[in-house]
Amino acid sequence: MAEDWNIVLSILESPESSEIGQQKVFTTSPIIIGRSEENDFIVSDPTVSRQHTTLRITDDYSRVFITDQSTHGTTVSGKTVPKGLGAGFTIHDGNSFKVGNTQLRFELRLKKSVQSTFIGEVDRSFLDKPPEEQQKPIEKNEDVGAIKVSTPVVEEKKKFNPLYIAVIVICVLILVYLWFFHS
Repeated sequence: MAEDWNIVLSILESPESSEIGQQKVFTTSPIIIGRSEENDFIVSDPTVSRQHTTLRITDDYSRVFITDQSTHGTTVSGKTVPKGLGAGFTIHDGNSFKVGNTQLRFELRLKKSVQSTFIGEVDRSFLDKPPEEQQKPIEKNEDVGAIKVSTPVVEEKKKFNPLYIAVIVICVLILVYLWFFHS
């Protein structure tokens, strides 16, 4: 759901000094970045392609892929992103990436409820409690002369495994067959 996450893009460096500090929040995916006015995030740097790169979040919000569709390339934290559709590269929260001569910062903000499903933020308060004492078995006291003997009472209920019952029934049927029909 779109309200479970948002992506924030910020311009850190740009040949256009008026763009530095520009920030935009997105709640839909994919996000197309480039020079064209039709893009979701517009960068006016002349070295940026019309549709330079695309960000796409997975359905379970666990990964965000960046795809380079440009002439001059895209780098994420100094690593070159492979070109073309289907050549995605995972981008992580806090990474900076460069399109043309413009440096952008990527932030992925997830609701806590979404984070706990795959990051492992679970309620661990049970670890702070001391372990509960195990119940001791009920003991039966018997007087044997001058010595008092205490033995635990163990209630065992024998359950018949259905597999054993089936094996017994089959054996009985085989015996009856052999007795009556092969005599």
